[in-house]
Amino acid sequence: TFLAGASGVYLLYALDGWSRYLELRFWWIHLMTLVWLLFSLVLYVLEPLWLHNWFSRQAAHDAERIFSLIHRMHALLLSLSLLAFAGAVAGSHGHYLF
Repeated sequence: TFLAGASGVYLLYALDGWSRYLELRFWWIHLMTLVWLLFSLVLYVLEPLWLHNWFSRQAAHDAERIFSLIHRMHALLLSLSLLAFAGAVAGSHGHYLF
């Protein structure tokens, strides 16, 4: 995730794109940042500090339910990522929602 974040910051810096965070038509930049932040937070902060133990305890009681929850969270994050990707492709071709 460091490489993805660093390349995103570099592109914003090199293209002077920071002002795009202020424009609603570039909503996909906000979504990409949110997805990256959520993924990094879960992977590097929450999982080692709390989630690993919590998932282990929950799986001991009801493994099917907890694996279903993990599957739904992965599907949600993947869906948000694909939406951000589609928005970026459309936006780079001049198609804006707002």
